[in-house]
Amino acid sequence: MLIRKLMIRLKEKIFSYLSPMLVIIGLLYGCVESISDTQTSTTPTIEVFSPKTNDTVKVGKNVINYQAADGAGGQGLSFYELYVNKVFTKKYVQNTDATNPIVYLEVDSMLIHTRINYTLKVYNKTGKSKESKLQENIYVKDKEPQAPTNLILTRYGSNSVILKWNDNSKNEKGFELWRRDVINGTEIPFRKIKVLPSNTISTIDGNLSQYQEYSYYVTAYNESGPSISSNVVSTGSLPDGPWNLQAEAIGSSTVHLRWVDFSVNEIAFQIERTDPFTNEFKIIKITEGPNVTEYYDNSVSPSVSYSYRVAYFTQTTMSSYSNVATITTFYTDVTAPTELSAGYLNGALQLSWKDNSHSLSKGTIVERKVGTSGEFVEIGSVSSDQTSFIDYNPVSGYLYYRVRQILGTRTFTPYSEIRKVLY
Repeated sequence: MLIRKLMIRLKEKIFSYLSPMLVIIGLLYGCVESISDTQTSTTPTIEVFSPKTNDTVKVGKNVINYQAADGAGGQGLSFYELYVNKVFTKKYVQNTDATNPIVYLEVDSMLIHTRINYTLKVYNKTGKSKESKLQENIYVKDKEPQAPTNLILTRYGSNSVILKWNDNSKNEKGFELWRRDVINGTEIPFRKIKVLPSNTISTIDGNLSQYQEYSYYVTAYNESGPSISSNVVSTGSLPDGPWNLQAEAIGSSTVHLRWVDFSVNEIAFQIERTDPFTNEFKIIKITEGPNVTEYYDNSVSPSVSYSYRVAYFTQTTMSSYSNVATITTFYTDVTAPTELSAGYLNGALQLSWKDNSHSLSKGTIVERKVGTSGEFVEIGSVSSDQTSFIDYNPVSGYLYYRVRQILGTRTFTPYSEIRKVLY
């Protein structure tokens, strides 16, 4: 009995000592369990698919293809950090609809022909992060050049065309000319026919058929590939050029140009003349308005040979050039005939005038116009020693006469005054 009582007291004392310890152990166990829960929750993941190690990128924006997600049961992703060559470059925020943002590897032109590395780091809303695998040894090349624009096509003789465009890029290695042929209704698709050096703005394509259609476009290129192509131009859309261009010299200070206008939709005409020193054509006049058929060039010098050509513009293109007309000015100006008169002579009309050429004249040409709406037409000529002419075939109505003197081949004095006669 005594032994049992002693055992009971011993158990009570042991329990009194152990109870506080059990409480402490329970608290510690609870704390450890809480810490463990925090460490194992919502760690994000990220994987980069491209550009990857040993890939190539261009100067400018390169899309990074990646996949990122928060851990199971997490609150979601927050933002991303991009590191290029281990230096932070840009922050991207998660989209408001919880989708991943488009992330760009933006490469400065200073890094052309170097090799770079990068990583993409993602953070979730609890502040935890995960960094992608390092992508390295990525080569930087230049971006594609800008596209050439405003490609224009004009004819150059019977079997060639001139192509001209605007060079809008500063980093092209050269240009490529592409052509499509349509031969007897059969199409040969676009193919590269020329490679041209950088800074080229025009070229000539020759050995063409007058009876086939050709279409062209131009691209710029460099190590990154071709630019977007220019606009397409075609010989099938070219209007006919002005025809039968004629040039004549009036003394030493004027050249008179005349041509036949075959166009129906022109805006204006472009007149070009060769430079006497370089023999290159230069624009000397763009006429005001359509339906022009002549031009007086008063900027010439004595005893100089000039060549002229004419083209016209529509809203969208320039025509082919006219034939080239060449003329040499006289060494001096010569006064026109004066005192032109007309009298009746046995059913005919006799014209007389005063010769002011001081023996430089080689003859006199007589022209007549019938009615106010008619045009002057040459009706005869006389030798240099004559100052009169008889019109044996006058017609009824108002007649208009004028004369001018010949100084050389297609070289004349100015016209006399016009004499009006009622017959």
